[in-house]
Amino acid sequence: MTGISLLIVSISPSYAHSDGVFTIHEVSAEVAPQAALEIQKDPTGGFNVRVVTTNFVWRPEQASKKHVAGEGHAHVYLDGRKIMRIYNEWFHLNTFQFSTRSGEQLLSIEFVGNDHAPYTLKGIPIGTEQIINVPRDEIQPVSTNKDGATTVIPVLLVVIIVLFAGTLSWRRFRSKNRLKEEFTT
Repeated sequence: MTGISLLIVSISPSYAHSDGVFTIHEVSAEVAPQAALEIQKDPTGGFNVRVVTTNFVWRPEQASKKHVAGEGHAHVYLDGRKIMRIYNEWFHLNTFQFSTRSGEQLLSIEFVGNDHAPYTLKGIPIGTEQIINVPRDEIQPVSTNKDGATTVIPVLLVVIIVLFAGTLSWRRFRSKNRLKEEFTT
C-alpha cells in the first residue's frame, strides 16, 4: 500500500508540471520559432524581459485551445523550474517572488502551441535562454522559527520514514502469517 501511494504521489507532480500535455509539435528548421532575449534590470527590482521572436505569433486568446501551427504562447523557467506562462513579448521577472537563491541563474523561454505542447526541432524543445544575476536583496528571505533556526520541510526524511514504517509493517505481517501457517500445519 505504501508503495502504491508513493507511486501515485510521484506521478502527480510531473503531470501537473506538464499541463497534462504529452505531445509535441515537431517543426522543420525553416519554420521553427526563433527568439532572442533583451533583459534589463528594473530599478524597483527584478528584470524587464522582452522576447523578440520570428516565425511565431503570440495568441493569448487561444491558450488551452486547438493547436494552430506557428502560434501559441511560452513557458518561462528559472533554473529549470517552471514559474509562469507568457502571452506576449514583454514580461516582468519578479525575482523576489520566484528566485530561491541569489547569484547566476538560467532564465529559459520555451515556445508552446495553444495546447501547451512544446514546439520541437529534432526532438529538442525550441526556445532561448540567458544567464541572469539575481542580487541577494531580491530573493525571499528564508523563514526562521522563534529560535532563529531555518525552517525547512524535510520531504525526503518523511518519505524515508514512510518507507521504513511500511517495510516494518510488511515484515510483521509476513512473520505473523508464517507463524500461523506453521502452527496450523
